[in-house]
Amino acid sequence: MDDAERRSILWVLYVTIFLTSTGLGTTTFLLPVYAETLGASYTDLGLIGAVGNVIYTALTLVSGYLLDRFEKVTLYLVFTGTGMVTMALFAFVSTIPQIMILRGLLGLASGTFWVAASTLTAQISPREELTQSLARYNLAWISGFTVGPYVGGLVSSAYGYDLFFYSQAGLIAVSIVLVFTRMRSRIELLNVSSHERATLSELLPLSLAYITLIPFTLVLGIYMAIIPGHMKVVGLSASIIGLLLTITNGTRGLVFLNIQRLVTWGTWKSMLTASLFMGASMFLVRTGNNALTFGVPLIFYGIGSGIMTPVAMDFISKRTPERLLGTAMGVHEAIYGIGMCFGPLIGGAIADSYSAFTLYTILVGVAFLIIPFAYLMTREPKP
Repeated sequence: MDDAERRSILWVLYVTIFLTSTGLGTTTFLLPVYAETLGASYTDLGLIGAVGNVIYTALTLVSGYLLDRFEKVTLYLVFTGTGMVTMALFAFVSTIPQIMILRGLLGLASGTFWVAASTLTAQISPREELTQSLARYNLAWISGFTVGPYVGGLVSSAYGYDLFFYSQAGLIAVSIVLVFTRMRSRIELLNVSSHERATLSELLPLSLAYITLIPFTLVLGIYMAIIPGHMKVVGLSASIIGLLLTITNGTRGLVFLNIQRLVTWGTWKSMLTASLFMGASMFLVRTGNNALTFGVPLIFYGIGSGIMTPVAMDFISKRTPERLLGTAMGVHEAIYGIGMCFGPLIGGAIADSYSAFTLYTILVGVAFLIIPFAYLMTREPKP
């Protein structure tokens, strides 16, 4: 297959990633807001996030293994279908235990989808265009995260959460049609000859890169599972919360546009800058009590995470043999799952036992832990 055909298929893939990530991401962001309307405490919000991310972590490893052994586009279709079913089922829940159960299914859908999407992007892309392809991949899903929360907040405020959940299922249904009609018949991705030779030990040179992600994902877990509910607690409406999340994710997207410059500037300097912005974000969010005082720290968070996410992925993908891309991306997403599990679980308990102010103060230090690990990571010889 020539490079022009690969680029054509990639554009279809980006559209499906946008649609599916809009459904999955918007639901993930607004679920704490919905749970708070049902009386959820900070501990409940932490447990809801933790349940989903435990399953997310397990499924990222499983899906990475499967992607290196079976046809990837077919698996991508199946994983996307799981997301659609999950969105529709959310319309039938009305209690905290029910939300926890379906949050686990959402973790399954998200874990399998994102590993498959990143793996397909890396394998379909012409190798010399990998950084650019990953930048577009990141722009595709962050665009969904940007548009979704604000529109979702408006829909849920005006028409209720049932219609909101059905609308997210409808978006993913369109994605399924595109995968089936515009991708599945044009390309087949299967590693046939190297299944027995693929082992996790081959990823050991990337250990420091994965460890560097852990502090970042702990903060990310709080951002996704606790902060939206906290904003609801202090009196912000669902539409305002959605707007703030849209601004944050839009900021991340603008930073994603500069991935080539960030990579050229240097991984170490980029990650140092990301750490400082996220630390400042957690420091400022401690006193948030209205749209403005939440908005500024969330923009800072958007800048920091907008740097961290694509730079880390670029670093890992360029140091991974093609036959191990599925496994490497599976481990990459599993690290996200681990951080996003323990972050909300521990953070929710801290916020309930002490205060949200105390939680965010601790997170300032957690964000700064990125600095020593990133320094060591970038001093390692290239695998």
